[in-house]
Amino acid sequence: MMLNTIKNEGIVAVIRAKDHDEAKGYINACVNGGIRAVELTYSIPNVVDLINELSCDEKLILGVGSVLNKKMAKDAILAGAKYVVSPGYNEEVNKVCKELNTLYLPGCMTVTEIMNAIENGNQMVKLFPGDVFGPKYVKAIKAPIPHVEIMPTGGVSIDNVDKWFEMGVSCVGVGSSLFGAGSLEDIEKLAKEFVEKIKDVKSK
Repeated sequence: MMLNTIKNEGIVAVIRAKDHDEAKGYINACVNGGIRAVELTYSIPNVVDLINELSCDEKLILGVGSVLNKKMAKDAILAGAKYVVSPGYNEEVNKVCKELNTLYLPGCMTVTEIMNAIENGNQMVKLFPGDVFGPKYVKAIKAPIPHVEIMPTGGVSIDNVDKWFEMGVSCVGVGSSLFGAGSLEDIEKLAKEFVEKIKDVKSK
């Protein structure tokens, strides 16, 4: 089950890149650093072609991000995306994901949005933008809605990733805080640090 796979990984790398070569460099740095779940966003030019090309790579848990409508979701899933991430909840995207038996992680900010996403059959939501709320918001949400699985994206860094898990997130999405590290070697090194830190906090 893809939900459990992503929870076990604990971290999804959110990749934005100017072209396929840059994206592949980032992906290799992530995999070498131990991050297997990658979310290729629609801000990458011709991202569907890239998903199609990488869909047979056993090392990757491949998803698509920045999905805004039904067509974007369907194209990416048919190309091989195993999960779909949106900045907000979209009913049409939700429908396509259910029809094609694909995990949907809709972006939510408020408790009402989270309740709506759950009512429409989604177990995990993307808390976005995470830095607006901070880790304590997760604890507050999970008091009345303990069964919701939360993946914060935006504002998760190596300095606070343990706090997010301590407050009850199921996994985290990391983008600029990972890929802003510098060279591909720096990104790989930081990826390793994220993986180690998450492993430590989850084992407590």
